[in-house]
Amino acid sequence: MRKIEKEPTNKRLYFEVEKYVLEPLEDGRFTRLKMYVTHDGINNNKSNIDLSVLQSEITESSILDIPVLAHILTEDEDFGEHEMEYDEIEKKITYIEKPIGLVSSKNHNYHYEEVDGRTYAVVDGYIWNVYSQDAIDIINRDENIKLSVELVIDESIYDKKTKILDIKKFRYTGITLLGKKYGTGMVNAHAELERFSETDEFSDKIEELNTFLMRFSQNSEQEPGDEKSNLESYTLSKEEDKVVLKKKQEIAALFKLTVNQLYSELSRAMSKHTYIDKNWYGESVERTCFWLNDYDESFVYYVDVKDNYMDKKAPYSLDGDNVNVDLDNCSRIKYSPIDWEDGMSDEDSETSATREMMSSLETEALSKLEEIKVEKETMTTEFTEKITEKDESIIELGKTIAEMELKFTTSEQLLVEKDEAISSLTSEIAKYKEEEDIEKVDSLFVEYSALITEDEKRELTEKRATFSTFNDFEKEVKLFLYDRIVKKAKEHKMNFISMGLPIDNEAPDDKKTQSLWERLGNN
Repeated sequence: MRKIEKEPTNKRLYFEVEKYVLEPLEDGRFTRLKMYVTHDGINNNKSNIDLSVLQSEITESSILDIPVLAHILTEDEDFGEHEMEYDEIEKKITYIEKPIGLVSSKNHNYHYEEVDGRTYAVVDGYIWNVYSQDAIDIINRDENIKLSVELVIDESIYDKKTKILDIKKFRYTGITLLGKKYGTGMVNAHAELERFSETDEFSDKIEELNTFLMRFSQNSEQEPGDEKSNLESYTLSKEEDKVVLKKKQEIAALFKLTVNQLYSELSRAMSKHTYIDKNWYGESVERTCFWLNDYDESFVYYVDVKDNYMDKKAPYSLDGDNVNVDLDNCSRIKYSPIDWEDGMSDEDSETSATREMMSSLETEALSKLEEIKVEKETMTTEFTEKITEKDESIIELGKTIAEMELKFTTSEQLLVEKDEAISSLTSEIAKYKEEEDIEKVDSLFVEYSALITEDEKRELTEKRATFSTFNDFEKEVKLFLYDRIVKKAKEHKMNFISMGLPIDNEAPDDKKTQSLWERLGNN
């Protein structure tokens, strides 16, 4: 899977075919949703996902074949949220939301889109029309549905200063459709309805791609000069639908940037470097650091505006079709007036030999000058190091004198300094304990973020000061969450028994007098 939007135009036709099988999903069996599932940067849940993490191979591949889930609230005629039940006997949580479709491993159309400064991972999901009719009715009615992506976080770092959870590695496990009254974890995470039709542009495009690619595959094996006749006489048949397409790397290798395209890319790379200068009126203006003059297979030749308009060259390389100019390894150059060559005849060979000899002598002279320059710089460096050593000796002597003077200060001053140090250390310890407690509270809320609102977090945080230890506060939070789970379960008409079973040798009267947390601890 690749970011199709940024591929060069002459490659798009070939790469898009990897997103689809040769035949689209059958019309009438599914309803297709275009789903904006995750994005880079900070989301509503105060967690951050870098673009490199979002586009990692592990993350992208995990979205294939995951379920699309939903819980329908009959009274609201809308979707619910992440509903669950708690089984006291089995000690497990069961999700009420059920699968209503999936993300196909063949027809996923996974790609990225830039929306409001964020890069979104976008994928097609398919809802079963026959088995999810209630969900289909809601989707057809609203056409734009909120969603929440379910993740497994494999690696993360919590920043206690910014209170942001930085996700370093994760996998998709499911996508849940949400009702209108619920918030989303990702900013503007939603699904848009896409309808099939007999004249669907998708089907027409796939047929066009398959025809072109199979013609290309056949013609690449023909002798030179036969391509035109074979292309004109070619007819697509059902048997030819089974042709194995060439790999993306094999097809892309046949295309390179044109001369104008490469010049444009080099110019764009150089123009990114700017600096602030003053114009004739004394106003601050942004200027370009470099003017591109020319390039060859290895170097770009440019004028360094900021460095007194010097002529320079720098090596460049291509990563695919992306240009990388190594300006850190630039060098100054000069231009020599050489006659234009219209081709060389035999009588010009002597002139050419003379020119080559002059060039060789010039190169040798420059090399010698460079050796003299290096030798001079070495001598200067050695002399500077000797002076520096003496200066350091004087500084060390001054430090020794200052240390001796410090020893003769009064004992009273020493005691005052020690008292101040102890006071400062005590303050730092108290501050550290306070920050550690805040971090524990934040981590506790992050762990149960799906079961608690921001208002409830603030109310519980205000109660923290009433508990002597964090463990007591944690028990209070868990008791609050337990009451919520029990309440939700009872709303769904579940039968409950007491949490935890008594020990066999325990007296009946003791079982009645134990508190909830004592019974939980025994089990």
